[in-house]
Amino acid sequence: MAAVTAVVLTQVRRWSAARLAVAVVRLDDAVRLLVEVDGALARARPPDSWRGAAADAARAEHERMARQVHRLAAGAAAVRSGLAAAADAVAGLHAGLAAAQELADGNGFTIAADGVVADAVADAPAVAVAAAGSAAGAGARSAVRAEIVDRVEQVLRAAGALDTELAALLHTIAADTAGPDPSPPVVPAAAIGVPAPPGGSVADSVADSAGWWSVLSAAARQRVVAEHPEWIGNRDGIPAVARNEANRRLLGERAAGLDADLGALQARYDALTAAGPGPMESAWLAARDDLLARLAELRRRQEVADAVGAAAAGADRRLLLLDLDRDRPRAAVATGDVDTADHVAVLTPGFGNTVGGDLPGVVETAGALRDRSAAVLDGSGRSGESVAAVAWLGYDVPGGPLNVSTADAARCGGADLARFYDGIDAARPTDPHLTALGHSYGSLTTGYALQQAHGVDDAVLFGSPGIGTDDLGDVHVPAGHTGVVEAPWDPVADLGWFGDDPNRLDGVTGLSARAATLPDGAAAAGSVLHSQYLTPGTTSQYNVAATVAGLPGQRILDPGVGMGDVLRDALGRRPGS
Repeated sequence: MAAVTAVVLTQVRRWSAARLAVAVVRLDDAVRLLVEVDGALARARPPDSWRGAAADAARAEHERMARQVHRLAAGAAAVRSGLAAAADAVAGLHAGLAAAQELADGNGFTIAADGVVADAVADAPAVAVAAAGSAAGAGARSAVRAEIVDRVEQVLRAAGALDTELAALLHTIAADTAGPDPSPPVVPAAAIGVPAPPGGSVADSVADSAGWWSVLSAAARQRVVAEHPEWIGNRDGIPAVARNEANRRLLGERAAGLDADLGALQARYDALTAAGPGPMESAWLAARDDLLARLAELRRRQEVADAVGAAAAGADRRLLLLDLDRDRPRAAVATGDVDTADHVAVLTPGFGNTVGGDLPGVVETAGALRDRSAAVLDGSGRSGESVAAVAWLGYDVPGGPLNVSTADAARCGGADLARFYDGIDAARPTDPHLTALGHSYGSLTTGYALQQAHGVDDAVLFGSPGIGTDDLGDVHVPAGHTGVVEAPWDPVADLGWFGDDPNRLDGVTGLSARAATLPDGAAAAGSVLHSQYLTPGTTSQYNVAATVAGLPGQRILDPGVGMGDVLRDALGRRPGS
């Protein structure tokens, strides 16, 4: 592949989709004229009854002219298709650039003519102090600037690829039409303006991914979903509607492949057992056992795929993550429209949860929380606001006591979860009110994620053995917006295994898990032990729902100090020691 042309931003700004569209119309006329000439030449072919040297010469010249006209028509049609694709791509580039400019304008940044992004707030120290206000605020501004830079880079990257591809197309057609007698050009003009994602993997920044998607035209996006769903299904920074469509395609392909493999393997097993062991019984037994093991593994994979399909069933469900080729498959399913909801919650469960065994239940729990949040909004006169809730099993959830005793899985999962949070914001023109929810070991994963992500507005941690830090200043959530729920007799919540017990951290807001009368006069039940925090009808579920709804003033507060805290204090044991 030829090196991509270096294009500067001033060039991209001057490119005109409208002028390209005018050229397309003119080429339409030229193609029609050439097709008419081609037809006229076909009708003017010398008659077969004409014989002799003159007739042979006339036929040869006629065929030469017909081939040339046909090649010109094919070349003009190819140029026309290429320019139409280019016009579409230029419109996408300008839309992507406009999105970057809107982000810059809304946050006090400028994009210079040469593409350099500058912080206008940093040039006004008095304003900078008020806008940044803290290291966390400065970090958030740095993250916004990095996103703008990445978006501009993706505009230039796509523009360079477009320039290179269009030039290659025109050169190829020119060579074909000017050559001695080549066949008509075969050029993939429709591929113009559909660049591969940056790096070709999901390891790039969410801003890179969002910027790449923003410069694709509607037609290019449809082509990516149809032909390369693996590019975007798990790519944070891509809108949920596209990820959902891509992942459903991939899930369908996976299910069909498993059915075919199972059928073929079952046929082999049936043939083997029908033939019997024969004289080589040991070899027969080994072959049978191998087939049985492979059938069992395929059925296990089929059960996992079926569980994902069941969890994602329904018009309001979105399949946002699908990674089944792991010892511990991963998936994430949203209830509601993550792309447009005013309030978005991401629920990360903990120890023992698996995609095959638990994803449908976690999705139902998240869906019930979404409904409760909507009811709280409705009761507060804000029924026009919408809610989406995501069940995120996107990390290697520990499945045994040895794994759950270390923070390794949470650290790795926290990095992926942080990308997921950031991707929700990056994929939307306006950020939602985003709430991070973590239960049990999932609260540790959430804690590590919140030390990396920017843009989470509220967090609630429940049944938490620790969040990976003893200082809420490490967590990128606004002060006063981290809630902790500890139910009575929850031994995990009193462990303090991964740092201080979260209900003892300075700056947390204790949310009640005890029976209480809610602001609307309804009675809510208490939660006990470790697994009732999101049970419908409980105070703890209500408190989480009120947080998701952005109504902190309506929550029932309680520090969550229970018998475990009392015993620990009596023994003189420091939380987390």
